[in-house]
Amino acid sequence: MTIISNCINLLPQIPYPHPGAFTLKRILLSILITVGIIVILLLQISLKDLYTLLRTIDPLWAALGSIALFLAILLRALRFRWLIYSKAIPFSDLFRITVFYHLSLMVLPSKLGELSYPYLLNKNSGMNVTEGLASLVVSRVYDFVIVLMVLLSVSIGFQDLSKVNSTLAILLVTLLIGLLVFGLFYMSSLLRWLSNGLAKISHRTGSRHTRFVPWVQKKVNDMAEDFYAIKSRHTLFPVSLTSLASWVMIFCVFYAYMMGFGVEVPFTRMIFGSTVGVVANALPISGFGNWGTLEAGWAAGFLMVGLSKQKAIATGFGVHILIFIVTSLISFFCWVTYKKQKNPSPIDL
Repeated sequence: MTIISNCINLLPQIPYPHPGAFTLKRILLSILITVGIIVILLLQISLKDLYTLLRTIDPLWAALGSIALFLAILLRALRFRWLIYSKAIPFSDLFRITVFYHLSLMVLPSKLGELSYPYLLNKNSGMNVTEGLASLVVSRVYDFVIVLMVLLSVSIGFQDLSKVNSTLAILLVTLLIGLLVFGLFYMSSLLRWLSNGLAKISHRTGSRHTRFVPWVQKKVNDMAEDFYAIKSRHTLFPVSLTSLASWVMIFCVFYAYMMGFGVEVPFTRMIFGSTVGVVANALPISGFGNWGTLEAGWAAGFLMVGLSKQKAIATGFGVHILIFIVTSLISFFCWVTYKKQKNPSPIDL
């Protein structure tokens, strides 16, 4: 619960409702949503089949998928290095933070895992929280743009799999990509506009929000400066390249684990099915980590490409469990090396 409370402390401290009660309600709601989705999915398959799937996975494909997952996290750490502007953080520290951040996404409720990144940056290097949030938002925009572009490409190739009007879907995805790109390049100006609006609100409301609104206004101004500084670094090409490379690695993870399970799906169809799962996972659903939502989207996507219901659901759980295990192992290794670095043994001295 410590990391949850620390992440909560990054949010504005509004006196009402009580933060503790709010947090407890959100955690309970997240658990109920996650358990509900998982139970519904597990009722559709045999747990024995899921156990057999995991037990009989091909070790070579499992190893290749795990290496690809490691490289994906490594590339995302490199992307954060391009986005951070105020100080030079050792890459080993940044890699550890990125690993812990990805593990937090799978274990913290209500998307609180996102806040673990700026929290860990602040705790490890003393970096301003707003800069951490700004670099995180920018990285997420790149992720969403790439995923939407992949979804747009595969949707054109698999128009017969969706009952949705293809022209409407293409226009909608294109519009979303355009909005994300616009927001990325003009975020600093938009935040300054928001800050000016908050100043007017503070002036009109008088003393009622005298302390809270100026605090928010200052944080918004700080983030505007952070976005401007990130944009001024002119790192569009390396950030785009590392973002694209990391997603290539992630799709290789999916493909390797599916092959390890003995489920042979053409690579393009695998991309379509897994992309639906990724998009479902990005929806603002207050689940516990990304459990349940990823499996539901994964099952829907692979049902569309022709997999049976049992295999679609079972492989969704299987891939997610393997990613969690491998990320946990990498996190444990990072934690051990961090402790050793922080408290060297007498022999090392």
